[in-house]
Amino acid sequence: NVCAIPDGKDFKIFTPRKNTLFTRACYSDKVHASAVRCISWCTPMGLSFEHTNLFLARVSEKALVELWGPRLRKCPPGWVMLSDRGFWDTARYYPNMNRQITPKFLSGRGQFTAEEVSADRTICKLRYTCEVAFSRVTDSDGLKDVIPASFYGMLDAMNHWGHANVNICRPLMPLN
Repeated sequence: NVCAIPDGKDFKIFTPRKNTLFTRACYSDKVHASAVRCISWCTPMGLSFEHTNLFLARVSEKALVELWGPRLRKCPPGWVMLSDRGFWDTARYYPNMNRQITPKFLSGRGQFTAEEVSADRTICKLRYTCEVAFSRVTDSDGLKDVIPASFYGMLDAMNHWGHANVNICRPLMPLN
């Protein structure tokens, strides 16, 4: 009973140099450059059903899930999310307390056990659809490479169009 596969994406943007506060708020540890961030929720068959607006990249993925929580009421009770480690402990932000299945953490150990690696490989394979979905979001030329400052006024519109494009494309699995 997998409801969704949430994932975050950082889109590189031109580094603004006029305001140091804005410059620092744009910095992304994911891409090691200025960026804007969104979270997308897609179904196991690769269809997008919810995504955040774009925010400056210093905001954490957990903070975005908390902000978007009320909109996630559509995730049925008892259904789980296949998430990456950044979404660990976010079930409390979902109105139906949807459990997050994430890869294991090292927690100070030197390496993972063979059982943990095997379980994580299965989770990562099943999360592949969110990576394909984000590749479809970036089919739009405006969301590729480094987004120039002249596009800042259209960023959210480009993000919404990119997510609509995910659903225009063929599903990754047949609809039952």
